[in-house]
Amino acid sequence: MTTPKTIFGSVALVIALGSLEKSIVTTPLPMIGQELQAGELLTWVVTAYLLASTAVLPLYGKLSDLFGRVRMLNVSIVLFVLGAIACGLSQDINMLIAARVLQGIGGGGLIALAFTVIADTIPAKEVGKYQGYISAVYAVSSIAGPLLGGFFTEQLSWRWVFWINIPLGLLAVWLINKNLSHLNIRRKSRFDWIGAMLLMVVTTLLLLVISPESHFSKTLLVGMLCVFSLLLVIVESRVADPILPYKLVRLSGYAISVFLIMCSQLLMFAVLVYLPLQMQWQQGMTASQSGLIMVYFMFSITTGAYFSGKYIAKSGLYKRVAVIGFGLATGALVQLYTGWSVHLSLVFAGLGLGFTLPALSVVVQHVLPPKDRGIGMSMFSFGRELGGAIGVAICSTVFHSQVPTADISQKVDVLILQHGFNLTYLTMAGIAALAMVLTLWILKSRSLD
Repeated sequence: MTTPKTIFGSVALVIALGSLEKSIVTTPLPMIGQELQAGELLTWVVTAYLLASTAVLPLYGKLSDLFGRVRMLNVSIVLFVLGAIACGLSQDINMLIAARVLQGIGGGGLIALAFTVIADTIPAKEVGKYQGYISAVYAVSSIAGPLLGGFFTEQLSWRWVFWINIPLGLLAVWLINKNLSHLNIRRKSRFDWIGAMLLMVVTTLLLLVISPESHFSKTLLVGMLCVFSLLLVIVESRVADPILPYKLVRLSGYAISVFLIMCSQLLMFAVLVYLPLQMQWQQGMTASQSGLIMVYFMFSITTGAYFSGKYIAKSGLYKRVAVIGFGLATGALVQLYTGWSVHLSLVFAGLGLGFTLPALSVVVQHVLPPKDRGIGMSMFSFGRELGGAIGVAICSTVFHSQVPTADISQKVDVLILQHGFNLTYLTMAGIAALAMVLTLWILKSRSLD
């Protein structure tokens, strides 16, 4: 019998791949934009990946419930690596964005399925201990991300940001097939393909509606979003095994935890994407210098997640941890707005957002029944990824309301850039404060035994 530690070790690289991809691309963005003449399409390098990975998440969860975790992990990793190869070969911004979509379709299953495997094999009472291990993996990959991104950009090429995924992906495939083949358990049920397709369409339309880079008519997009959302509700109410089981919403604490993790990821990506841009565009730093500053943020997230996970495992007091986390994030974003001690504000923001991760994960894992764990954990990850995509889109909207230009780094006055970044941080501070209030008001405290 495979031990929980062996299982965790096998999926640790998958978690590392997913977390590395989120942070390694942020520091080379200005260089990518300059070389490929991206203009305002630059943020689509991030948004395209997040949009694609978010849209396919529920499919991976549901398909893994039906056909087995490892089969879907293999599909996810292979598509992710193929997308990385295409990104590295891209010759213009449109090709790169298309390649990021392919990579996102693969990346959507990485962390979601890895966490589902952990939930399948590790008892709820040991979640806190393994949250520490997960935090360690995030530490290495997330801290390495900005540093590797800066190093590759300046010493080799930004294309190495994508090439690095190839050997890591192949190693991950070997590990999971060697150690996790017994988890390929099938369940006989008809897959809700219509619901799955409608959910992907609704997610894509939602992100296009809020994205300033979209060149489609907003009126048309909103109308289509309403129509397809209504169709999704009708279809899901009539199928025997829906892609979105309504019974999950009725689980105590599940729906609010999904919404709060969305807020947490929204805030995380706001800092991950826009602070390096501010450091380089407004303050003239290099990619590696801005990457070093982001280490404070990523290390603090990991530290917060590790120690709060240990605390929750011993005390069971997850609600107060989440409240403190969002409170710290609110104060840190206000501090970024004022411009006082960026390093300290990154530490506070990282600790705060790190606190929210195990607190909300514990609630979800505790309430999900085993037969719906795949789709349940995937919808939790869906909320997290949707938050990241929405965060980038909202920040872009707010930022470009103050800085309406295609060639930001060369044609805009530094003071105008400052106004754009400051308004972005202030908006995020308001979202963090709202999340803190909702945590206090709605999230219930209960025993985790």
